[in-house]
Amino acid sequence: MKDNREVLRPYIADMVAVEKHILEAVERQRNDDDVKQFPDALRLVGRIESTLKSHVQALDSQLQGYPGGGAAGAVKQAVTGVLGAIAGVYDKVRKDTASRALRDDYTALSLASVSYGMLHATALGLTQGTMAELSRHHLEEINSLIMELGLALPRIVLKELALEGYTVETGAAELAVKNLEETWRSSAQREKAGVAAGALNR
Repeated sequence: MKDNREVLRPYIADMVAVEKHILEAVERQRNDDDVKQFPDALRLVGRIESTLKSHVQALDSQLQGYPGGGAAGAVKQAVTGVLGAIAGVYDKVRKDTASRALRDDYTALSLASVSYGMLHATALGLTQGTMAELSRHHLEEINSLIMELGLALPRIVLKELALEGYTVETGAAELAVKNLEETWRSSAQREKAGVAAGALNR
């Protein structure tokens, strides 16, 4: 019989690779002058950085108990397509505004989110309870950051426009945030209704 830990290890390795590559980009952002202009953006970047560091350490600790050792070896074997997706989000050469940097973080963290969802499902299916719970916890933290980024971006975008000399409608940022929150709520309600309808039709 195959060892369930053996088949799970590449999934964990991919997750380590994803978060390490996002972390590298976020560390560059923390020292970026454009990001430093916006305390909210800098605070978020700092939160992302500390969260990803914690995740990588926790995953590495788990990998120590798997055949092949810790994260250092695992990342080298990670699927190149996963790393290519992250590289496509971040451009080391391009000089971006704070809002575009956070947009890139939102995109990269969305990839981390779906990857954690896959890891969680895999760990559950292979009865690896510790990894299933760890991936669920990490997924919650990633999704929380994604929501924070989504709500912070309208304010930062409009602050950038004001700094560039454009006339920005007073209260537009708060209205944009309110509208964004409403779209999330309505989407969640539609999804819940769809799931309920599907259950009734079975």
